[in-house]
Amino acid sequence: MKTKHYILIAFTLLLIVSCASTRRLLINKKDYLGWKMTEYRLLSNPKDFSNYLKENYHLYRGYRLKMILVQELAGPNNMIMKIEIFETRDRTDAAALYKRYQSFSQVKVGDDGSESPGLVSFYKENYFVKISAVRNLQDKNNYLVNMAQLVATKI
Repeated sequence: MKTKHYILIAFTLLLIVSCASTRRLLINKKDYLGWKMTEYRLLSNPKDFSNYLKENYHLYRGYRLKMILVQELAGPNNMIMKIEIFETRDRTDAAALYKRYQSFSQVKVGDDGSESPGLVSFYKENYFVKISAVRNLQDKNNYLVNMAQLVATKI
């Protein structure tokens, strides 16, 4: 009976620690003034990954995903950006996933980062991150780069 009790306590502590480590990645109002989170999704199993990525799931499946965290942020003048954080099993998978999105315009963020119009991507440790313009953010990559730097500090 004591063994079951200890297993339950250990499982509960593991769940609390894993949720806290994911929560640290969220962008809050105080992190980026003038912006607020309008959508949040935490995906943690292959079925959820497939439902979210839809026809692109086959592009991600080989990179040993552990978790996908999706946030949508709304800012001034109806600007909206989307942050997608992909946790992989190791740094090699994150770097390989980043190479699929890497562009010629490099930015200093994470272990390696790049930008193209409406998109900033980078990887740091075993995380690959895509930050994209959704609405009214075209030609304003400075917001995306600033957000990428903020996310990188949270990893």
